[in-house]
Amino acid sequence: MDVALVEIRRPGDNKDYNGGFGTTFQIGDSFGAKLLSFVRSNLENFPTMSYAYISSILKKDGHSVEYHLNKIPKCADLVLMHVSLIRHNEELKILKKLKSEKGINKIGVYGPLATVRPELFEKADFIIKGEPEKAVIKISKTTKIPKGIVKSEPILNLDKLPFPDWEFYPLERYSFAPILPLKPFTFVLASRGCPYGCTYCPYKIFGTYRTRKPKKVVEELKFLKKKYSLKSFYFRDPTFSLGKERIEKLARLMIEEKLNLKWGCETRLDLLDTSLLELLYKSGLRAIKVGVESVDHSLLKKFGRAPPKIVHQEKIIDFCKKIGIKVIAFYIIGIPTDTKTSIKNTIKYSKKLNTSFANFTICTPIPGTPFHNELENKITNSNLNDYDNFHVVFKHDNLSEKDILKFQEKAITGYYFRPRYLFRYILDKIKVK
Repeated sequence: MDVALVEIRRPGDNKDYNGGFGTTFQIGDSFGAKLLSFVRSNLENFPTMSYAYISSILKKDGHSVEYHLNKIPKCADLVLMHVSLIRHNEELKILKKLKSEKGINKIGVYGPLATVRPELFEKADFIIKGEPEKAVIKISKTTKIPKGIVKSEPILNLDKLPFPDWEFYPLERYSFAPILPLKPFTFVLASRGCPYGCTYCPYKIFGTYRTRKPKKVVEELKFLKKKYSLKSFYFRDPTFSLGKERIEKLARLMIEEKLNLKWGCETRLDLLDTSLLELLYKSGLRAIKVGVESVDHSLLKKFGRAPPKIVHQEKIIDFCKKIGIKVIAFYIIGIPTDTKTSIKNTIKYSKKLNTSFANFTICTPIPGTPFHNELENKITNSNLNDYDNFHVVFKHDNLSEKDILKFQEKAITGYYFRPRYLFRYILDKIKVK
């Protein structure tokens, strides 16, 4: 079969983030906001992992695969498209155009949005519900293209998947600068899913928490280094350091193999300690993303979040600064029980922590999450493109839409345009090794 993978993406889009629903970066009209948006959109450039996994499955069985970014293929036996929230309107238009192309045989869509809202994609010949790989494996083996809704069970043994195929992605141009500036750069998975119970988190849409064996992860890293001259990478696991023994084994293998790769991950602060961080640093860890979210833990606990203790949180962040690991802290503006006071306190606390980078997103009920169900009667915006963590989509009891947007812009611009942060940034540059 001739298979076309179609992706619709704009500068600043991160379609692999937010559980595959995608995120963007839009924070207002001030000069500072526009400057930060421009810098981030031009420095960060990421691949979408699902396309790479699908391509490797299809090529393994001898199929021809081509990748089309913001383009419509003229002919293909099968077109597959990862559909998102952030480009929903554009993707529907592309689906309509694909249907009118005489050289296109069948069109399939997949992704978390297709899983929770399949009725949105009536133009497609089939919709994959669930992680796409198992359904794609069946199509690849039989060459039979399904119809309607196709249920695809999660891959329980992740080590059985072939390594992602990055042939059509320009890894030499991908970047996570200034967090991980070395190129070529890409994403790697050591686990999928998340076992925690935050009701607003989209990472539980696809299956349970599963891990890969450290040996297989290191084999993939060696392959990436040999084939693409990889210099840095980022673990896309939602909770990377869960399972200390496994992570220690992975780090030791990376050291033993002398990979000399710089890498980052996303995790929880209560899954880190100083001895583990020292080991991870030796293996190449240079950046961690962590959810602080709010200084008021009572707000978070109402939505299933089990926040780390403040004392431990600050201890770990301080230790990371000391040894040269950049910390990127996440904060949420407009949690349903937020007030002006609680948001101001969180913004003040973010400056106290003074991490290498900080991101302030607007609380968004993502379709398919328990949080979305709880707020369904308060939702005021039906434009799915706006479900990007930078728009207000539900009526808040204590804050107006204008209040929330102003707080977000003030939080981000106020964080980066201050002398103490600029000094922190210079220290990070000095400590990078």
